[in-house]
Amino acid sequence: MEDLRSWLQEVEGLGQLKRVTGASTDLEIGIISELNGQRRGPALLFDEIPGFRKGFRILTGSITNAKRLSVTLGCGDIANDQELVRRLEGKMNEFERKAADFSAKEVSNGPLLANRYQGKDVNLLELPAPKWHEHDGGRYIGTGCIVITKDPDSGRVNFGSYRLMLQDKQTVTVHISPAHHGAINIKKYHERGEAAPVAVSLGHHPLYLVVAGMGIPYGISEFDYLGAIAGEAAAVICGEQTGLPIPAASEIAFEGYCPPGQLRDEGPFGEYTGYYASGRGKEPIIDVKALYHRDDPINLGASPGRPPHDYSYMLSLMKSVSVKESLVKDGIPDVRGVWYHESAGVNFFVVVSIRQRYPGHARQAAYVAAQCQAAGNHLGRYVVVVDDDIDPSNLEEAIWAIGTRSNPEKDFDIIRNAYSSPLDPIYPKPAKVFFGSRAIIDACRPYDWIDEFPKVVESSVAEKQKVLSKWRELFE
Repeated sequence: MEDLRSWLQEVEGLGQLKRVTGASTDLEIGIISELNGQRRGPALLFDEIPGFRKGFRILTGSITNAKRLSVTLGCGDIANDQELVRRLEGKMNEFERKAADFSAKEVSNGPLLANRYQGKDVNLLELPAPKWHEHDGGRYIGTGCIVITKDPDSGRVNFGSYRLMLQDKQTVTVHISPAHHGAINIKKYHERGEAAPVAVSLGHHPLYLVVAGMGIPYGISEFDYLGAIAGEAAAVICGEQTGLPIPAASEIAFEGYCPPGQLRDEGPFGEYTGYYASGRGKEPIIDVKALYHRDDPINLGASPGRPPHDYSYMLSLMKSVSVKESLVKDGIPDVRGVWYHESAGVNFFVVVSIRQRYPGHARQAAYVAAQCQAAGNHLGRYVVVVDDDIDPSNLEEAIWAIGTRSNPEKDFDIIRNAYSSPLDPIYPKPAKVFFGSRAIIDACRPYDWIDEFPKVVESSVAEKQKVLSKWRELFE
C-alpha cells in the first residue's frame, strides 16, 4: 500500500495540506493544531522545529474532514459526509470476512531502515515530542502512533493507538485502558513474569490510525483488516529485537520491552473526552532497544482535546458505520442509521434510527448498540433510539424526538456495571476498577398506539416541490 508521503502528495493536490515552519514543540504546535481542528482546517506539516534537526517533521490534522478521510480509506474524492457513509455501508463486515486473505507480508528491507540505532545509540530526545496542551504533565512522542503487541498464547498480533510519554533517551511510558487488546496482551506476559515485547510506529499512512481506533473484533489482526481495506497486504519488516512486524514504510519506529512491575509517573494528558480525566499516575514503561527512521522523518501527531479535535470526526464516522453493521449482523431488522455525536466526545451519545417492526424492537436495538463489540461498548453513556423519520446525525432532530416522543417514567432504562475506563471524567479517581452505566432512551413513537400518535406538522415532499417550483427564487 502507499505510504505517508504519497498520501501527503495526494491531499496536497486537493488543496488539503498547509506547511508550517518554525513552530515550537512547547505548546505552539499543540495550540495551532487545536485551533485548526476546531475549524476543521487542512492537514498541517510542521518543519524547522526549533531545537531539532531540519527535516524532522510532525504532521497533524490528517483526518479532520470527509475529503481526507475518504482519501485515506481509498474511497476517492467525495462531496460530503453522507456520501462517504454510503460508500462505506456494508464494507466493515466485508473487511472482516476478507481479512484472513490479506495477512501482512514480511519483507527484508524498507524505507524505515535508512537509519538504525541499537542499544546505547538510541536517543529518542532527538525526535520532536510536543507538549500538546498547557496542563500536560510531559512531552508526548506518541499520539497518532500504533503500538504493536502479540498475544503470547495464540501468537496473534494486535496494534492500537495509545499515548506515549517521553521519559528519557531510551524510555517511554504507555497508557492503555485495561480492556484494550494491547493491555490484555502485555498483562499476559506479565502474569508469566516476562517482559512483553512491544514495537511502535510513530509515522505511517493515516489508514493505520483509522484502523487502530476502530475496535476490530478480538480474533482478527489489525494488520490483516488494514490489508482488506487497502486491497493489498501490508509490507512489514521483522523487528530485530522483538520479532514483531513493523510497517516497512513507517517514518519512525522503535521496539523494546515492557517489563513487569516497572512503572513511572505519567500524565496528566488532555484526552479525547475533553478532560484531564486520568490525572497523574504510574504507568508501565517501554525500555527501547532499537530505533529506526527514514531520512527527514515525519511523526504522525493526533492530539485529542475538547471536541472537535484531531481525530474526533474519524471516530464519529467510523464507529457509526461499524455499529450499524454490528446491529445488522446481530439480526436487528430495519436499522436505517447510526450516529455517534462528536460534540459528546463521540462515545457518550449515540442515536440509532429504526423502522419499528414489532413490540420491543426499539429496546432491542438500544441494548445491542450499547454493548456490541468494542466499538459500541467502549465508554458509552447515552443510547437513543428514534423512528426512521429522524436523521440520527442531526442533533436537533434527535433532541426533538427525545422531547416529544419519550416518556421518562416508561422510556428510560439504565444498564449498570458496564465497562468504563480511567479516561471517563464522571468517576472519581483513583480507582482500581471502573464500572460505568448506560442510559437507554426510547424516543420512538409508542408502538402500542403508533397508528394513533399525532401526525407531524410537515408538508409532504410533493407539495413542497410544487411550491418550490413556483417560488424557487426565494430560496436561491
